[in-house]
Amino acid sequence: MLNRFESFIHENAPEIIEGKTLLAVSGGADSVAMGHLFFRSGYRFEVAHLNYGLRGDESDGDEHFVRKLCKDWGVPMHAAHPETLIEAQLNAESVQMAARRLRYHHFQQLVNAEMTTVCTAHQRTDNLEHLFIYLLRNSPAAWQGIPLWRDNIFRPMMFADAAEIRRWLVSERLDWREDSSNRKTDYLRNKVRHWILPLIQSEFPDAEEEFADLSRSLSNLRQAENSRNRVWASGFPTVGDGRMFDNEDKLSLHMYLKNLGMNSTEADKLLRASTGSRFYFHGWMAEVRNAGIWVGKLSRHEIEETDIASEAELPVCMHAGKFLLTIHLCKGSDALIPSEKVWYFDADAILYPLSLRHRRKGERIQPFGMQGSKKISDLLTDAHIPASEKDSYPILAHSDGVLGVPGIRRAAAAPVQENTQRVLCVQWEIAENHAEL
Repeated sequence: MLNRFESFIHENAPEIIEGKTLLAVSGGADSVAMGHLFFRSGYRFEVAHLNYGLRGDESDGDEHFVRKLCKDWGVPMHAAHPETLIEAQLNAESVQMAARRLRYHHFQQLVNAEMTTVCTAHQRTDNLEHLFIYLLRNSPAAWQGIPLWRDNIFRPMMFADAAEIRRWLVSERLDWREDSSNRKTDYLRNKVRHWILPLIQSEFPDAEEEFADLSRSLSNLRQAENSRNRVWASGFPTVGDGRMFDNEDKLSLHMYLKNLGMNSTEADKLLRASTGSRFYFHGWMAEVRNAGIWVGKLSRHEIEETDIASEAELPVCMHAGKFLLTIHLCKGSDALIPSEKVWYFDADAILYPLSLRHRRKGERIQPFGMQGSKKISDLLTDAHIPASEKDSYPILAHSDGVLGVPGIRRAAAAPVQENTQRVLCVQWEIAENHAEL
């Protein structure tokens, strides 16, 4: 194991040999093996560990175990204790996504001029799991696997699979920690790990190694394709945060969109769509305009469409576009005069689910205090919102129509009356005020 590890480092990351590396060590088998291999190879390193506090005493036990390892190795340990649940709620994301974001943020906070590379302990079995997870999500990223390098993140354990790593630890009488949540099948990754992979591994024992070779080859091909696409796209004008493509070379544009992550069916629809149509895919947006097809990255105020199924899910606090929204119930007597950043609705007139989402083509609203309806797009234009910013304004709706556009205008729907007993209160603030969270 040690010889294979050192050969893998020499071939793929020789800068680790003379430099210093930050290792992400959770206490699990893979990261513990990575630490021991670095230590035995004489490579210089420090350790980053995150205690998310999600498993109580078990999480604290992991941290204590990693601290002891670092003491044995004689290396510094950088521990963080993020408020994971609060972060997930504030950013309207799953706990797993919040933990991942916090993890990589912690790593990048620790890198410096001397220690520029971060190592995570993904291995070949993780790579095979990645294939099935992304296939089930219908993502073109499935076949590329987990990249060996991404920016300054390197995966030094990709030469081995999970079973042989554990066999090596046992043969060397080295302990590790088991995460009890890995035994549950609540998450897609664990369903793949416990249901799909055992069948694949029993029928195709070399699957991890063969897919590792395949994904590496496909990753290299994708890098070459990315380079060609960048050269082709550079011939079109920059408009805002994207480029404006003409619709003459449909084949090249189709290939470019697929390379960005749009599936073929959606790309075909886009190339036939009418002016004003929008397509969202993997952090990108494509819009059909009179001048051609605009393609660009979604702003950091991207809206992750969210449904609130019933009153039982209230109160909620979430990010939507450029806003931080809080939605809760209160008594009718507690409702004050609506302000620029607070709306009140008759809770009994709300038809669930409530949703926060992108505006739809041609969608209309009846603004509070006005007769008739108006296109939301026109409402944003009247408010002097530039086209590049319009998609950072979410739509609050219930199943009977639009309730309002935060920061712009509420609808006439579900007004509070004198006899209203229960009130739905919607408050918002500009999200930048909470950047420190």
